[in-house]
Amino acid sequence: MRQQINLLQYLLDAWDLTSQAFQIRGKSIPLTVEDIYFLIGLSRRSASISLSGSARGGESVRDYVRRYCREGSQPSKDGKIIIQDVTDRSLRTILFTFGRMAGSASLHVANRSYMQYALECLELKVFNWCDAILPVMKEQLTKVKSGRLKNFGYGSILVAFALEKIPLMQPQYIALSLPPPIEPRM
Repeated sequence: MRQQINLLQYLLDAWDLTSQAFQIRGKSIPLTVEDIYFLIGLSRRSASISLSGSARGGESVRDYVRRYCREGSQPSKDGKIIIQDVTDRSLRTILFTFGRMAGSASLHVANRSYMQYALECLELKVFNWCDAILPVMKEQLTKVKSGRLKNFGYGSILVAFALEKIPLMQPQYIALSLPPPIEPRM
């Protein structure tokens, strides 16, 4: 585990704030939607989703709280849905996952958009997750690099990216030549 921490720190140090790419040994190595798709296999087709904006339509936060939360629940002070008040376990899990994917500092609450997307997920709607994750991942890298964020939530994806995309980090194989087999003696 210790090696992974060092590798993550190396990659965070290599992140260039201006080019939004990794600068390693004088080469610029961008992180692309195709990389996200290749590494995690999530959908790139179908409906767009934004983890940092607001979705169109849907109900108000108060209506969502009334329909999907325990009786007597109220929105949080900043007008969001308190996830622990949501009665459906699947919906709670999806809301928490959206917060993690978006890099939210407030994992205990969900905004109206997250609730709308979560309800659509329960209806088996397919989203374009790769396009949604890439900008959030780049934003987190930039915030960590500039000291505005201490935690980086995409470490495992970043390590997989490095091992796949950065030649100096790929395992090296040594080819051995073996003599031909010897016939057994009787």
